[in-house]
Amino acid sequence: MATMSGGNAAGRHASWLELFFDLVVVAAVAQLAHRLHGAPSPADVGVFVLLYLAVWLAWSSFTLYANVAGDRTSQRSMLAAMAGIAVLAAAVPEATKQRVVVFVVAYVVVRALGARTMHRTGTNLTAWPTVQGLLGVVPWLASIWVDPPGRYVLWTVGVAIDLLLPLGARAEARVPRFAQRMIEAQAQREGRPVEDLAARVPKAATVDLAHLAERLGLFMIIVLGEAVLQVVATAAELPWTGRLVAVAGLGFVVLVGMWWHLFRYGLIASEGRSLPVSVAMPLHFVTTVSITAVAVGLGGIVAHPGHVSASAGWLLCGGVAGWFLAGALGGLPDPTNRRWLLAAGLPGVAVPILLAAFGRPLPGPAFTGVLVALMAWQWAYSTRHERRRGQPVPVG
Repeated sequence: MATMSGGNAAGRHASWLELFFDLVVVAAVAQLAHRLHGAPSPADVGVFVLLYLAVWLAWSSFTLYANVAGDRTSQRSMLAAMAGIAVLAAAVPEATKQRVVVFVVAYVVVRALGARTMHRTGTNLTAWPTVQGLLGVVPWLASIWVDPPGRYVLWTVGVAIDLLLPLGARAEARVPRFAQRMIEAQAQREGRPVEDLAARVPKAATVDLAHLAERLGLFMIIVLGEAVLQVVATAAELPWTGRLVAVAGLGFVVLVGMWWHLFRYGLIASEGRSLPVSVAMPLHFVTTVSITAVAVGLGGIVAHPGHVSASAGWLLCGGVAGWFLAGALGGLPDPTNRRWLLAAGLPGVAVPILLAAFGRPLPGPAFTGVLVALMAWQWAYSTRHERRRGQPVPVG
């Protein structure tokens, strides 16, 4: 079971500006979801993930900046980043065609703005150095002059750099030995105390885990809301047959099941345990992209409840499997969760994959009902697991 508190009981909460920022980013997520409509190929899904990563990396840069800056958050920089992400969102439908240059340039500008804004805090965010590092945007810039599929290879290299860089990060900043020697040599040349020069070295930024947990949770709840909107919007345009009503209702139950477990166990910290930011952030991406896939898959099945298409089945089941996988990976550091991982986490990944591969002859209600049963099993096992450990079971 992954760990993250669903809110911030003490300390500061997300500001109205941060919430507004999240809504602009979710507009980009909605545009990304449209790229999966119809019958996307595996290559289309791969490009969707790369574009999603670009939007998410832009969002995470300013989310962590605002977390560190607190009351000193620059409203002007946040609004400028929102404008840049709005351009990203508008370019998404043609991001691999006529507007590829617009998308890439907007992404690079937002990332550069994030790095510059973070630098002004006078701290070094070692927990997620991607905010300040711009090495990962270089392949994106180079991709402007490269045609597909080479362009997508460069995008992959860029996001890989940004995701792998934090894995070697340290929780606290330490001046490297070679840098210490340079400071000592300069102090000796200038006849000044070493402490005077060392004081100029940026200190480690402190991440407010409770505030970050709230920001990640708010983003996920907004994406879940978009998933509900996907189901409602599709059902509103079609005649309400028995199968359509059944699929829509069961799909809503699947989303409720995801919400319940997500905000009970989450990603960052609860009950005195925590995940490193460098681990929690990628898991947050996996969770949000999985919810988006579930939304599109449910919309496709609601639109054709009598027959589950290959694309809708794989998107729905792949999204559910990815969501379970993120929860399982987040629970690995806690040894008390290992039995739960085998009993509930492993089936949560395996059952959806098997359903997508062999269950598509089932009509929509039966297909979606299998996932509802999976959610019910997870809920039942989790509550029983907590009672055995003497932990309170949430009722609301």
